[in-house]
Amino acid sequence: MTTDRYVDILGSRVRYRVEGSGSPILLIHGIGASLEFWNWTTPALRDRHTTIAFDFPGFGGSDPRESAYSPSGAADTVVAFMDALGLRTTVIIGSSLGGAIATLAAGTAPERVSALVLVDPGGFTTGLNTLMRLETIPWVGEALLALGRRDPSLALSGVFAEQRRIPPELLDIVKANAARPGFGQAYLKALRVAAGPGGVRPAMVAQVHKAATRITAPTLIIWGGRDTILSPKQAEVAGRLIRGARVHVINGVGHVPYLESPDEFNTVLWAFLVNVTRPAEARIGL
Repeated sequence: MTTDRYVDILGSRVRYRVEGSGSPILLIHGIGASLEFWNWTTPALRDRHTTIAFDFPGFGGSDPRESAYSPSGAADTVVAFMDALGLRTTVIIGSSLGGAIATLAAGTAPERVSALVLVDPGGFTTGLNTLMRLETIPWVGEALLALGRRDPSLALSGVFAEQRRIPPELLDIVKANAARPGFGQAYLKALRVAAGPGGVRPAMVAQVHKAATRITAPTLIIWGGRDTILSPKQAEVAGRLIRGARVHVINGVGHVPYLESPDEFNTVLWAFLVNVTRPAEARIGL
């Protein structure tokens, strides 16, 4: 069984897990999620790579830190986490808001990122689904979050294209995360920094675009073809901004292809990584 570990990052205690051996891969989850969301990904990687999944401040088992939710604060958090673990360079995989954070980190410290995988990443346009826009409104967001807390399947209803594909284990993870003290405050704070009733804030989009143009690492962008949270059309924008980026759309799935179609996602991911990484042992301070 994988053991939880903790490290202090810029004043907040951060939970993380390490699996496998080989060159390192850092995994950044999306808003409202936790490191357990990568449970369907890490088994496919651990024979060749050391996977390091962590809870972003305020989510899962990590302490909240308000400064982590700004674009610069998010990038600094990732770089500080790498420093704390002795990661000189690493592959980064980021999903949704975690994809925006991965983009910001890779643009802030391009020399530290050996390859980048963005999964339905946020921040490339102002586009955002109606429900999340409503959640940015005071009181409305709190009420909607309360409904989702009572029914985990409702919280995931817009994330999957087909509800029947939601893994039962994921419902348990979502329920446990929602019950953690401070979860709602962290979720709404992070969302409202990044977005408003009009969608993703233009200032956030500008920061993501600026970072994207500074990325030098080989980059793969994976998008669910039926994503209703962030339109697959945004992949075209991301692909233009990041030099040499490859775009792969997984048809028939929604916002989290690594959960809705893990076999296809892992196959696409593996084919990319085998060409851009070496199986050298990871030198990380554990």
